[in-house]
Amino acid sequence: MILNGKKEGITMDYWEMIAAVVTIPADYQIAEEEDQIRNGKLVHIFRLQPEGKFSLNGPRIIGVFEDDNLISLKNLSTLPNGELLEDDVAVERAEEIIAEVNWEYGSDNIFLRVDYQERNFYAIDGQEQFFPVQWVKFAASSGNYAWVTLGAAGEIIEVEYESEWDYFRGRRKTEMWDNDDWVQAYYGQGPQLASPNALA
Repeated sequence: MILNGKKEGITMDYWEMIAAVVTIPADYQIAEEEDQIRNGKLVHIFRLQPEGKFSLNGPRIIGVFEDDNLISLKNLSTLPNGELLEDDVAVERAEEIIAEVNWEYGSDNIFLRVDYQERNFYAIDGQEQFFPVQWVKFAASSGNYAWVTLGAAGEIIEVEYESEWDYFRGRRKTEMWDNDDWVQAYYGQGPQLASPNALA
């Protein structure tokens, strides 16, 4: 699993880099691409959805790329099947993922904790789907944070690197371009998200 598009002379496009981490459903196509700023740096947002049709909070896979490297990934394409991993197994899997997906940012992360959370999306039929996840958090030598979110059977739901924290406000500082509700708030089309989410 190599998600650095420039490592050892290997050239990979955004689709290939995402497909190296998660399974892209056969009917998924590019729904949106745009450039934005994350932590003061230019990033490219690459959004995949069924038939390439943009659907707010619908089934989706979103990759955020900085300098052609995957910096953030959200996989809400299907409901994971099975049971969550034991904590020690989840941590081991997350450590492997965080080190392999982005070798530049993932080599010096220190495990902090496992939280049990929930994720959701709206299925094609409009029904809201909820499922449990294990959120495995890491600290980097940069002072920022990284995490891997795992669904049942260790399915990768999220990978995030270099997430900055606003200690004064007690919430995330890094922009959340892979979160549809945050993007809506950013454009003034929805409410601000509660802490610990970033202010839009």
